[in-house]
Amino acid sequence: MFLRKVLFLALPVVLIFSLLLGGSVLTAEAEVEALPSSAVDESKVPHYYGPYPNWALSPLTLPAVTVAINSNGNGNGTGATAVASVGANGAITGFTITNPGSGYTSAATVAITSTNGLANGAAANATISTTSSVVAVTVITKGDGFTAPIVSITGGGAPSALATATAYGSVQGITLTASGSGYTMPVVDFDMPDGPGGVQAKAHVVWDNVTITGIVIDNPGSGYSKAPNVVIRDGPQFRPLNRQQFNAGQLMREQELLSPGPGFNIQSSPDTSSRTITATSPATAVATIRVDSIGLDTFGAGYTAVPDVQITDAFPGMGGGATATAVLDVGAVTSITLGTPGSGYVTAGGIKKFTDTLPILCDPSVTVPLAPGYCTPNNLGQYIPLGVPDTTTFLGNPNVPNDPAADYYVIALVQTRERLSSSLPASGTLLREYVQLETANNFGWSKHIPLYNELQDGTREAAMMPDGLGGLTQAVAVDNPHYLGPVIQANKDRPVRIVFYNLLPTGVKGDLFLPVDTTFMGAGFGPVAMGDPANGNNVMDEVRNPLCGEAGRVGALREDCFAENRATLHLHGGITPWISDGTPHQWITPANELTSWPEGVSVKQVPDMVGASRPAGVPDCSLADDGCMTFYYTNQQSARFMFYHDHAWGITRLNVYAGEAAGYVIRDDTEAKLIADLLIPAEEIPLIIQDKTFVPDTTQMKAQDPTWDYSRWGKYGDLWYEHVYMPAENPADPTGMST
Repeated sequence: MFLRKVLFLALPVVLIFSLLLGGSVLTAEAEVEALPSSAVDESKVPHYYGPYPNWALSPLTLPAVTVAINSNGNGNGTGATAVASVGANGAITGFTITNPGSGYTSAATVAITSTNGLANGAAANATISTTSSVVAVTVITKGDGFTAPIVSITGGGAPSALATATAYGSVQGITLTASGSGYTMPVVDFDMPDGPGGVQAKAHVVWDNVTITGIVIDNPGSGYSKAPNVVIRDGPQFRPLNRQQFNAGQLMREQELLSPGPGFNIQSSPDTSSRTITATSPATAVATIRVDSIGLDTFGAGYTAVPDVQITDAFPGMGGGATATAVLDVGAVTSITLGTPGSGYVTAGGIKKFTDTLPILCDPSVTVPLAPGYCTPNNLGQYIPLGVPDTTTFLGNPNVPNDPAADYYVIALVQTRERLSSSLPASGTLLREYVQLETANNFGWSKHIPLYNELQDGTREAAMMPDGLGGLTQAVAVDNPHYLGPVIQANKDRPVRIVFYNLLPTGVKGDLFLPVDTTFMGAGFGPVAMGDPANGNNVMDEVRNPLCGEAGRVGALREDCFAENRATLHLHGGITPWISDGTPHQWITPANELTSWPEGVSVKQVPDMVGASRPAGVPDCSLADDGCMTFYYTNQQSARFMFYHDHAWGITRLNVYAGEAAGYVIRDDTEAKLIADLLIPAEEIPLIIQDKTFVPDTTQMKAQDPTWDYSRWGKYGDLWYEHVYMPAENPADPTGMST
């Protein structure tokens, strides 16, 4: 049954890459430094809130093509420009005319050139208007107060085709419609512009730490075809700070449960839908725009006179005062028709789908190549190893109630690199992965793999473990660490026992390689009496740059902060005794870590796995700073597929994203009978879906996140994680609240 059900079990790993970036290719620039040069330097400090959008990043494939409209050597026609759109396989899909030019004849040609030197085959034809077309609309006066400006082009004789246009503008005014109160860190957020090359507007509030009295525009932005929505948040969209409202709601729920009042509903009370929380009154505002430019959507044809251009405001807008004039010319390029799409008009790189074979679950104890269960890697060197249980150390005692025989594993956590896609650098992505350690029980078939911790700077150091035998020795594993392994296969009612070692690097080298928001409870200062952070109203004060988030923190500051190399095991969905649940407070740090808190306050060891009661060969994890702990899983559940993962307080989301997760399968007799009766198939493919994005090259990163710290959070191909920023001080804004 083992061979039928496990050795050919496949675990496809589907990585859903969020490719949200776009735009043209920029010139690569030097890597960005992390520290600000002054208290008003907005360009370098990695803030926790505003001003950069929180896009998901991954290496992208971008268009690599230029379009030229030529007069074919006859001297006629100038000024026409266009851009090409590129689709799958680098094929040209269409064109957008950015300037129709004038004076062209039917001899005009379209030249499509690849900027990567590899693509070819695309061809297109230009359509030339032999009569007058509108080739431009020039704004004379910008007006003000527009909600959604509408451009109407009328008259001009009896044109055979009408020109149409769209007005684009910038934020000209903001009216505060409700001042609001109770904010902790108000942040002004605008919609993104919809015009080509548009820039998002930026603003900050004027407030007295109680009431918002106004909004100051820092950057009016551009490319808005309608006034953007304005939202005043307490903190950024994905990291709200409004603790007053939360605390007020919690207090109201507690009071109503003790003494229900009128309108109280026990079912609706937890979400406070029966009452209104007024601890914070939200501020609201509306924006208006002015008209800066007008872009032509169609150019029309057959005009015999210059048409009129009128700019009005959509109902119920009250904007006005904008004027513009049309420019006519003969021989404009009014459209480009694609003939042959060609291929290859894209930059190198990007993440390609369906190019790598799936990593297959296998048994590392099978040492004969090509034998059933042998670990055959895919094209990236990946497979997912099974954990191989020790069934002899914990035999159980039939004379002792509730002491059944158990499967025993020694599992460690190390920092390693693994290539997750052939589109990513061959050096691999930095991850934290579980691995099964070598013991006397599995020594005979072990591959004897010395373990190392890969470091952020590209170097590595031996992963050392306290062996209790007079010093430190290098850890040895039965197989190389692999993403999502080792998978533990258990049987119903047969317990699993685990000794878990945290072998991550210590000190600064052990800091997490993802941005850590240390304002999260459990991710910053430990349980010590700390004063309020000093608010200097600038990008370098303690409010906007928490001390526990400082790079390279040493000495007392490091001891006062929770370590970023904390880890534990939690069986997700398991029926587990609380001492082995791996709760957020049951984490440990590596042995000899310089910290005031080497383990969580709820860490409890399995009684018969420590001290004198433990069997021979089982390490003693009874000390607070020994870097190991014990777990006992009952497996009193029916057949199912679960997983075990990290659960450390304040950084669970980061640790799991960094790779601290693996499969856990329970089998039972009911499942076996269903298979034997051919009611369900023996072959199965559990599906694991995990979203990951990756750091792109410096060109793409510079365009989206110029504050990314490559030395702390990884280079091209490493994991990118959603994060937020602080408001940077604007020299014109003494409050320091600009975004």
